[in-house]
Amino acid sequence: MKKLHLFIDALFTLAEEKPVAKISVEELCNKVGVKRQTFYYHFNDMSDLINTILVDVSEHREDKDGDFTADARYVADIFAANTGAIKNLLSSPYAIDVTNFLHDYLSTRSLARLSSSPKYKKMPSEQLESVSRIVASILVSEFSYWIKTGLQEDKEHLITRFTVMLRNVEKMMVENALRGSLNKNRPSENDEATDKH
Repeated sequence: MKKLHLFIDALFTLAEEKPVAKISVEELCNKVGVKRQTFYYHFNDMSDLINTILVDVSEHREDKDGDFTADARYVADIFAANTGAIKNLLSSPYAIDVTNFLHDYLSTRSLARLSSSPKYKKMPSEQLESVSRIVASILVSEFSYWIKTGLQEDKEHLITRFTVMLRNVEKMMVENALRGSLNKNRPSENDEATDKH
């Protein structure tokens, strides 16, 4: 664990200065003060290190039961504290791994919250999953844009906007579910034609 954090610090320090794709394992090891064998004892390659970092960051979150706003704030805080490194990471060959991980993380948390809400108990799981994926996709896209534009939007404004967006997505989800159940109960044109005969 101690070695992981040494490698995290080294990677993020170097990534503030140069593109992640140009950071070699040897350079990382020199920064940490260990031999290459130590790196390969812990990780298969750079991609494995980055994935391990993502898992470690998500697992060591203190407010694990946070709501949607807390999720947005957690990601925004990490992005704001490591702007250069995250920007370089999102412009690297590892960008897809980072965005996929972030999407899955946010989507899973959103689904868990929606599924446990009494308000949505009767809603089909596919619909809840769909909404969770939509919410996560919007967040990941917006966070990526935010970091690429140098955090031009104020963080608190960004989080407030995300909260409003979630309310709108939830409202749309409930309205669609109601429309769906009304349409199921409404007789079709075929049924009406059959009744006339």
